[in-house]
Amino acid sequence: MLLNKIVIACFKKDLFLLRPCVASIRYWYPDVEIYLLKDIIQGDFSIAEFQRNWNCHLFETPMHNFGWPWSKLAILLKSEKDRFLFLDSDTVFLGPVLDELNKFSEDFIVTGVEEDQYDQQVNEHYIDMSKINKIDNEYIYPGFAFNGGHIVMTSGVISKDYMSKVIGFSPKIHNKYPDIFKHGDQGCLNYIFAKGKADNHFTVRHHDFWIWPGIPAAKEIDLTAIQLKQGIPFILHWAGIKPVDFRKYIRYDILSFYKNIYYKSTKFGYVLKHIHHIRQITILYMKLIKYKLLSLRYE
Repeated sequence: MLLNKIVIACFKKDLFLLRPCVASIRYWYPDVEIYLLKDIIQGDFSIAEFQRNWNCHLFETPMHNFGWPWSKLAILLKSEKDRFLFLDSDTVFLGPVLDELNKFSEDFIVTGVEEDQYDQQVNEHYIDMSKINKIDNEYIYPGFAFNGGHIVMTSGVISKDYMSKVIGFSPKIHNKYPDIFKHGDQGCLNYIFAKGKADNHFTVRHHDFWIWPGIPAAKEIDLTAIQLKQGIPFILHWAGIKPVDFRKYIRYDILSFYKNIYYKSTKFGYVLKHIHHIRQITILYMKLIKYKLLSLRYE
């Protein structure tokens, strides 16, 4: 099944990241289908500018209040079988990512770390292996752990019942074992995908297609190559790296490049860019004043 649909999770307060994310996708794939998965847990918001200027569509789902970071379950719970690349909004394409991912046919393609199950990173950010036997002594570690911010997903192959061992759906979606499964849905999906793979319920592949700004590889990303449409088939994801001052994002030059593309191709983009910038700067200084008054660190 060809991968030509992208779903981006978005909140009211992350639109400044959603803009370069959408622009980066359109930069490499002008005609791919883009769907915005709205979570109004932080308040409702309009996506009209994305629909009008960037040919984005609303991802239809009966739920609207998910809470970080559960909205991606809307894809899994979709009854019709289809294939999507799910993204968090704090991501950008560095090159022809879909070309690379379309080399594979597995139901789920994930990316993260290929470390030993006793590795500290695996236990701190994915699943605490010292406790997993308390709920499942037949669990088999697949040889990798993956980040939840970029997953190729096939809808219609995992039921709510299949997920319910570790995910609760009432009165709201929640992690049943937060001491075992880390970072909300991330540990839960690592467990569910490993179980499904081991049981031959569905297919899963680990493939390296993301770069985290905190590793040396991020410094080597060549912005000039991106500008020349000679990028690499990877996604840059600012997972867990959110400085209060948005101008201090690691590799802000890449974020800024796609942000400028967004406004250049948006109606009244020049005006909108300045309005949004003033709003961001105002919010930034209000936060800095708050942190200073409360004697909190913000770096």
